[in-house]
Amino acid sequence: MAVTMLQDWCRWMGVNARRGLLILGIPEDCDEAEFQESLEAALWPMGHFTVLGKVFREEDNATAALVELDREVNYALVPREIPGTGGPWNVVFVPRCSGEEFLGRVLHFLEQQGQTVESVAGALGLGLRRVCWLRSVSQAIQPWVETVRYQRLGVFSGRDQPAPGEESFEAWLDHTTDMLHVWQGVSERERRRRLMEGLRGTALQLVHGLLAENPARTAQDCLAALIQVFGDNESQATIRVKCLTAQQQSGERLSAFVLRLEVLLQKAIAKGALARASADHVRLRQVLTRANLIEPLEEALRKLRMVGRSPTFLEMLGLVRESEAWEASLAGSVRAPAEEGAGAHADAQADARANSPGGRGRPGQGLRLTPHQKQGPGQGLPSPEQAPGCPQLSKEALATTTRPSR
Repeated sequence: MAVTMLQDWCRWMGVNARRGLLILGIPEDCDEAEFQESLEAALWPMGHFTVLGKVFREEDNATAALVELDREVNYALVPREIPGTGGPWNVVFVPRCSGEEFLGRVLHFLEQQGQTVESVAGALGLGLRRVCWLRSVSQAIQPWVETVRYQRLGVFSGRDQPAPGEESFEAWLDHTTDMLHVWQGVSERERRRRLMEGLRGTALQLVHGLLAENPARTAQDCLAALIQVFGDNESQATIRVKCLTAQQQSGERLSAFVLRLEVLLQKAIAKGALARASADHVRLRQVLTRANLIEPLEEALRKLRMVGRSPTFLEMLGLVRESEAWEASLAGSVRAPAEEGAGAHADAQADARANSPGGRGRPGQGLRLTPHQKQGPGQGLPSPEQAPGCPQLSKEALATTTRPSR
């Protein structure tokens, strides 16, 4: 469960999961200075690291943090626990190699060497009884090993924004690279088929074109071409421009834009195009200038900017989702009186037709304004302050977020 959370979080942040650590069990009242000090004391042998984010887990009643290393996890050095406030904090990382993969690689190695389980057992001086036992075990697990070896790849289409059910190129590439290594004993034709099985759209068209040009290309050659086309080859200047020009698209929810902007910011930081200390400032500026904001949220963010208190990613996401919930409740409260007024107007028209001779009615007779109709344009609609569920962004949210950072 924890490893799955680590992999999903890394996939969302666009980080290689084999360079990520998930720290669990951090008390909620642990301050930032103490947190950083504990990490540095435990992780300094691993080299430079960066804390990408924190989230509170209700099931643990504690905070979890995602840490990115500057290189893949060194399994000989990584600690299993970190001494900290409230007891040791658990460290979760992607296992080096599962038991299934290890077993598959052992059997594949024996096949490559022209050996069998029985011949290895004989060379080790094992008796006939043990050789028979090993043979029966190998025959029993062989179908299972073949099943483990063949895992369908995720779906990658080459889209800038993956559709539901598709993976980003980084996540797809990590899994595909591992599986091509596991499939070393499979024929090249089958390796190519399995690779193309997970491709769609422009990515599939690219591989089709490569194989049409040269049918002898290997699956590894096709993967190298995909890396060249879809890999992260952007320069520092390019990714920086993308960050500074990112804007909310038509029909895109504000929270979705904030998430998309965060991915760009993290890529810019990883490439050295943006200092981590300025990420909050850039995020606030982009949301204020490149997004469609409702008045309470815009007022709250401008006050934060005036006092020099740029919200973090999680703080910004919380404010945005709060404003979206309030906007939805406001739309519901406006819709109800409008529907009621439309019904009253229809009833008045029906009465007018019934009271008029011949069903036509005379001007000025048979029509009575209902209380809803007597109100002028815009009257009777709730103001933002009167709408139920208004989050009061300019008061309560600012009370907790506009304090100058120490």
